[in-house]
Amino acid sequence: MIRQSVRSDNGDREGKWVGLCIGLILLIAFVLLPYHQAKEPEAALLSHQVAITDLSPDELAMVAELRLAHEEIRNLFQDTVLESGTGSWPELNELEEFWIAPFVKDKSWQRKGRHQWTLVADGTYQGLRQSDSGSMSIVLNSHTKAPDIWLAMDDQAKPFETKQKVDEQQLISNGWTQIVFQPVAENTSSSANSTHSH
Repeated sequence: MIRQSVRSDNGDREGKWVGLCIGLILLIAFVLLPYHQAKEPEAALLSHQVAITDLSPDELAMVAELRLAHEEIRNLFQDTVLESGTGSWPELNELEEFWIAPFVKDKSWQRKGRHQWTLVADGTYQGLRQSDSGSMSIVLNSHTKAPDIWLAMDDQAKPFETKQKVDEQQLISNGWTQIVFQPVAENTSSSANSTHSH
């Protein structure tokens, strides 16, 4: 009598091969993925620009607050458009009432340079540093979807008077330096942030 063992056909062997193939595919993808990353094109910054990665911690803290404030300012502007049909940019006392940093005069405001804020033009806010420490003097233009922030990198930057025309060319000629948040593509215009107004 001959005895022969017969394996049951439950798919166990095929399952192991499928699992091995999936593991092999994942291993190859894991090894090759870093070589498949696209590099972002970076162009040289213009003379009136500075990359956000080159800023000090004081400036980075101020820029972070201004980016959040920019969203709130635009929301307040849009609210007035919906209510009255014509938009009006929020005044500084309104920003303080809503506790929107860096416009609130609190401990953080003192530590960051005691900036004296003015609404120099519709949607454009200028903060002039009043102490020797903290962030540099700064301008926030909220006309664009992305915040357009400019720093007084040296003492040569001239502050703006209230209700003065403030555009990119005026900021450049007054010695202000624009913050670039992401690499500038080589085929774009000289502005890192678009400056279309409402």
